Amino acid sequence: MKVTRSSVYALHALMYMVRHSTQLPATAATIARAEGMPSDYLVKIFQQLVKARFVRAVRGKKRGYVFVKSPEEISLLELFEAIAGHSLFDDCFLRHCECGGTVENCRIFSVWSQATRQIRELLAQTSVAAAAWSHPEHRFLSLSESLTGPGANEGTDPAESQIAAL
Repeated sequence: MKVTRSSVYALHALMYMVRHSTQLPATAATIARAEGMPSDYLVKIFQQLVKARFVRAVRGKKRGYVFVKSPEEISLLELFEAIAGHSLFDDCFLRHCECGGTVENCRIFSVWSQATRQIRELLAQTSVAAAAWSHPEHRFLSLSESLTGPGANEGTDPAESQIAAL
């Protein structure tokens, strides 16, 4: 299982919409600017979200996106699979093995199946709305700093890092 960057951006876009529900409709450009995501990329992601019937586009003077489906009813599993275009857990991670990958003949696949079933259940039980209110707001341009690991920015002025991130 791998959650793609598209899935993460989709989740953050929907969480932004939950947090700013009184300001909807919101444009992809507004969300991208606020969250630090590439606007053109987010427009394509919103096309997938529209196709999945999570949101719809509003035309006219107050253009942007609004929820079609309540964010309390959109599970993280449903969102990630809609963006990925397939189930996240259909396959054994040792798919190139010749064992055939069944619970009966492969202990590794059996453990994998149990683990992914638990992850699937957690993602299915967690709504976009719940995620929005329990996840800190941040911009993706500053997120890359946290992904580089401890000490990556030693010797740099934190203010310069924040300015560069903007």
